[in-house]
Amino acid sequence: MRKIIFIGQSDDKTVYYNTRTKEALVADKSVLLNTEGARKSNRAIIPLILLFALFGGGTGVAIFSFASPFRLNERMIPIILLAIFLVFVGSIYMLEKALYKNVRSIVLASKEQFKDAVNGSLIWEGFSDKKATFGKIFFFLFIILILLFCVGIVGMFGIPGMLIPYYDHDWFNLSLLFSPLAGVLPAAVVISLFQNNPIRWLLAVRKYDKGEVVFAEAVEEDAN
Repeated sequence: MRKIIFIGQSDDKTVYYNTRTKEALVADKSVLLNTEGARKSNRAIIPLILLFALFGGGTGVAIFSFASPFRLNERMIPIILLAIFLVFVGSIYMLEKALYKNVRSIVLASKEQFKDAVNGSLIWEGFSDKKATFGKIFFFLFIILILLFCVGIVGMFGIPGMLIPYYDHDWFNLSLLFSPLAGVLPAAVVISLFQNNPIRWLLAVRKYDKGEVVFAEAVEEDAN
């Protein structure tokens, strides 16, 4: 698991939390996050990833349909697998660059910066209150388990279905529809577990609510 996790944004800074030292940290925003407003910049990432996924899956469908009139051809298998790989790696790479590009140049954050990052996070979307309750933790745990289940289904049935030669079938090969999902779902699992884990985020907020997070002000006071 990642030691330093993304918390959110405060003005022109990106805020992090060190899960081992319990320190609030801050660094400059990456180019992908350096837009006006925390919510606007957060929302800009997901459409980019979806567009990338659509391109990867759509390219496979287009090449497939032109080359073998809606039937699987063994020549298309490497292209489909490449599309899946590009969707998976590209989605993770884009979010990694957006959230953690400048993580090596972090310094201690102020309490106000951490508070702004927490209150402006999209984690609170869909909830009536901004509190890190166990109910929210179990909710996101359930979502992650559903994603893992879906990845298992795609891995056991979707990808093998694309690779089995149905050359004698005249009907449209539905297994091809799994090509974008085969890249997006594993990427979503990696992102939710290692890059932007909502459960670890909520646990960090619980530490903040209990006054257990170390801020720059506290270190300055100790130094004086």
